[in-house]
Amino acid sequence: MKNLLLLILALLPFFAVAKDNKKNDNSNPKYLEGAITLKDNKIIFEDEINVQSMSKDELYETLLKWAEKRFVPDNKLNSRVVYTNKENGEIVASAEEYMVFSSTALSLDRTRIYYHFYIQVKDGGCNVTMSRIRYWYDENRDGGERYTAEEWITDEMALNKKKTKLAPICGKFRRETIDLKDALFSSVRECLGQKILDSSADNKTQNTTDKKTGVVAVSELPGNLGEIIANGKLVIKTDSKETELKADSWGGFGKLFNKDVAYILIDKKQSELNKNMESSTAYTVSFYNAKDKKAEVTIECKKTMTQELSAEELKSLNQDIDTSKKYIMYICEVISARIE
Repeated sequence: MKNLLLLILALLPFFAVAKDNKKNDNSNPKYLEGAITLKDNKIIFEDEINVQSMSKDELYETLLKWAEKRFVPDNKLNSRVVYTNKENGEIVASAEEYMVFSSTALSLDRTRIYYHFYIQVKDGGCNVTMSRIRYWYDENRDGGERYTAEEWITDEMALNKKKTKLAPICGKFRRETIDLKDALFSSVRECLGQKILDSSADNKTQNTTDKKTGVVAVSELPGNLGEIIANGKLVIKTDSKETELKADSWGGFGKLFNKDVAYILIDKKQSELNKNMESSTAYTVSFYNAKDKKAEVTIECKKTMTQELSAEELKSLNQDIDTSKKYIMYICEVISARIE
């Protein structure tokens, strides 16, 4: 599962959307059937972010600062926050920016994109929505052409007849719009992740070994935890509930903003465990050797964020993953680690 740590890249912003069309994979499932969501015949992208450790007010103030920094006028492009309501937890931005399809010394292929970005916060999480998407293409040639997303990037317009590949013209609009949506949602998640880890600076992971208590730094833990689980068991404890997990639930350790974090993958079908995880702000993960009654390694975790991931998303990172399953990834800061 080592490659699973690459998932942390999903939390980092990537606003540079300039691409060479020839280098894009027009058969990538990410852009094909099912990538577009229609509500009342309107294309709408939505994401729900759970941040149990943050209150409604904290989320509102954090995301308002993010929005005011992200949506600002730039020359002739007019992006800005147009509506705020702290009591209702609402933030709305009207965006106008360029999406670049290809750029060379001799030509520049791009379009203006217009959209609304809506943020609704509540205690423990928020919903973000990208909607009202429009394009102004080739504006310097006889006034250009204007399209709405609904008439330009739907499956019927932007995919081939077999729905196995992006269409030549509309397809590039669909691809870049989905990439922009992913960048925006990832940027919000990164912003919240940074806020959480900054606020928990007082709960730093131990940096030195304490021989009396067994507390160690994450870097000093055994490197064969995956083998321990394969031959023994992995147990997660939320409040007073203990659950034994399969080996594929352990994602490993990583670094997020210079803090030690751990990744736990829970099958969506384990509804009771997921419910316990959602209601808990902290939990412990224990690694047992075969037949041992006492854990060899125990880590104490503080939950920071959750991310729902499809098996296809995981497949690109780990070829051994079971593609018949869908997972929820729990990202936590490691508060302490102990070797018994």
